[in-house]
Amino acid sequence: MRELRQAAETASAVYLATDPDREGEAISWHLAEVTKSDKTPYHRVVFHEITKEAIEQAFKHPRSIDMQLVNAQQARRVLDRLVGYKISPLLWQKVRRGLSAGRVQSVALKIIVDREREIEKFIPVEYWTIEAELTKGIPATKVIPFRAMLIGFIDGTKLDIHNREEATEISDELKQAGYSVIKVKTKKVT
Repeated sequence: MRELRQAAETASAVYLATDPDREGEAISWHLAEVTKSDKTPYHRVVFHEITKEAIEQAFKHPRSIDMQLVNAQQARRVLDRLVGYKISPLLWQKVRRGLSAGRVQSVALKIIVDREREIEKFIPVEYWTIEAELTKGIPATKVIPFRAMLIGFIDGTKLDIHNREEATEISDELKQAGYSVIKVKTKKVT
């Protein structure tokens, strides 16, 4: 640190180019605090790619240290310690030595556990769809086939087909009906 302080004292300016996130901002702030020189201006430069153009632009447009980012990093650090330091020892006692808990890790684990419980509770239900191959006849041209899927509602309730018998019954009724295209809706199948 002594060498950094001496370099800052004799430099015409100090440019702090740490990572472009709150951690990098806090590192820049700490470096500025430790090497503080009353006669040397400090500048923060941020770039998101290591190219000549990006670096030149960053140095052409330096800024001051963003204390909101520094404070956000400090708050995150405190939360990490409050959560991790309190919960990890509890895990060692109750579950197994060496386990850890963290601010993000614990929430992510809860989401995974909740999702796994939903999957375990899931009861598969038989479900059928009906598609038809229809043709579009245009006079003096060839017949153009296209596929249509039955999507409908009966008395405001979505049509659900639960078994082969229902599918066959509906299919037989549809074979006897006449059709006209009222609306065409297309979507990409991935």
